[in-house]
Amino acid sequence: MSVEATFGLRLLGSLLVLLPVICGLVLYMLLGFTLFSSWNVFRENNFYLIIVQLMWCDLCALLVDLYAAFPMILTGVQYMGSSVILYYVPLAFQGVAFNGIFMFSLLLTTNRFLLFMYPDFHDRLFTTRGTKIICAVVWIYVFLLIALSNIFGCLKEFSAKYFYFWYNCTYANRYRLHYQNLVTIHSSVIPCLMIIMYTIIYVKLKLISRHSNGNTSLSMKQQLKYLVQTALICVLIVAAIAGFISIPYLGLVDYGQLYLNMLLNLILIANNIVTPIVLFSFNNEAALDDELSSTAHDMADELDVSPLTVVNKSH
Repeated sequence: MSVEATFGLRLLGSLLVLLPVICGLVLYMLLGFTLFSSWNVFRENNFYLIIVQLMWCDLCALLVDLYAAFPMILTGVQYMGSSVILYYVPLAFQGVAFNGIFMFSLLLTTNRFLLFMYPDFHDRLFTTRGTKIICAVVWIYVFLLIALSNIFGCLKEFSAKYFYFWYNCTYANRYRLHYQNLVTIHSSVIPCLMIIMYTIIYVKLKLISRHSNGNTSLSMKQQLKYLVQTALICVLIVAAIAGFISIPYLGLVDYGQLYLNMLLNLILIANNIVTPIVLFSFNNEAALDDELSSTAHDMADELDVSPLTVVNKSH
């Protein structure tokens, strides 16, 4: 692509970064205040423990967008130079944020999958302490991915000319190809796993609903809403990955590529701000679902039957 972005395109691209980022930061301030004010309750909930990790990743990504993407798209100038502190370190955290969102979305999906499919195993694995340990392992894995990228000579940068984050592997060593293949497989397999798990949950709930003679219980409605809540938080990251994979096959050039990059930036930022929107929208339903789930497990322990069976029979 050899075209130069006009001022109008730069203004549009920068506003498509600035406005949603500001909205996202305001939403996270409100969500942070809400969680902090009731943290003595939320800290015992494995769902919210994972959500908080996603929040940190989202906030990091939004701040990097505000620090790097917005001014460079607007001016077309990489104003930090080659400074490690001012340029490469902040952009490395964009990689941390993206991979963190990726992995914690998978963890959140797995959490919901086990809750619906294997509730007893879910309760043993996702205790408060167990969830914190799993989150710590995920963070270690994410930072290891970024460290390996740098070790193999791939540095995160932002193209002020074409409006996108990318890995500059100019100085990559001879092992870079194998690592990049691993990252590509990693990025392709995880979204597929998430889709498979959501599909299995959906089929399971439909079967339970059918066996209840078409009478959908209150708890089932709440579980379906909770499933939607979790899926909405994760779906945009899958869409972004699908976009990255499919872009090379679209054959867009010149201004078409610029518009596509702006769209992908908007999708990524939307993914960063979807968590507070979903949580505020489904807060009451989520709380009720946790209460019903807890009641179902208590009854199941007494009757020695499946918690989902108890929920269905209790309404």
